[in-house]
Amino acid sequence: MARARTIDDEALITAMKGANQPLSAYDLLDLLPEGPKPKPPAIYRALDRLSTEGRVHRIESLKAFVPCDGHHHAHETVFAVCSDCNQVQEIEDHQLCQLLADWKKKTGFMPAQKTFEILGQCAECRPS
Repeated sequence: MARARTIDDEALITAMKGANQPLSAYDLLDLLPEGPKPKPPAIYRALDRLSTEGRVHRIESLKAFVPCDGHHHAHETVFAVCSDCNQVQEIEDHQLCQLLADWKKKTGFMPAQKTFEILGQCAECRPS
């Protein structure tokens, strides 16, 4: 028997979009609408479900989540992550995705995750 959902997916995604920055599961719990707060396992189940559906992405280096920017991801996703301000930019580049697909086919390597992160400094944080 499937468990009843205790967290409204749309409320969770709306909170993520409103924050305009990556958020941890505990940050998201604090941003949920007033009322009885679900326990942490419920937020992790919701984030896992939304991640599987491709509606949110986990940024491993920040241990945080961002909403999907609206692209349909039948392929790997690449993110640029600023190590100073933690802003995340999703990179939609079909040539890069094709390069990764070709490399996987050539080497037989199967990544354990479908997100790749490029860590560095954004234009606003980089010294002139």
